[in-house]
Amino acid sequence: MRLIFLLACLSVFPLFGQIKVDKAGDGWDLKVDSALTLIRKTDPAKYALLDSVCSNVSFWLSDFSSCDLEEEGGRIYISVRDVKLNSINNLAAVLVHESFHLYIWKKKIILHPKGEENYCYRYELELVNKLPNLEPWLKLHVIEQIENTQN
Repeated sequence: MRLIFLLACLSVFPLFGQIKVDKAGDGWDLKVDSALTLIRKTDPAKYALLDSVCSNVSFWLSDFSSCDLEEEGGRIYISVRDVKLNSINNLAAVLVHESFHLYIWKKKIILHPKGEENYCYRYELELVNKLPNLEPWLKLHVIEQIENTQN
């Protein structure tokens, strides 16, 4: 029921405009730009949600990508580990996944952390199923995470 509510809310959200990608690494910002373009072409609705909740993409040394809701908008932190996988598809999946966390927080929807993670992975899987030239490991990883976060 909550998933239906969340998806129904997706149709109304303001747009930020251009997402700023911090410069880092050896062309990492260009890889993220490619991932953003891939999302926009593959699933315009998911790109619109991402654009509505995220104003900045940064990089950090953690093992996992994450996000934070800030005054000026949401910020997605892409882990060095995710960048080094050298997969534009994975970066697109990370951006979509983290954007759904930002959306949930922005709307002040209260979920159990494990349930929230499950919704985000299911949302990510919708994009992954549409990606061209998908690496099989990526889909398997998302499905495994959905199974691990089931109630």
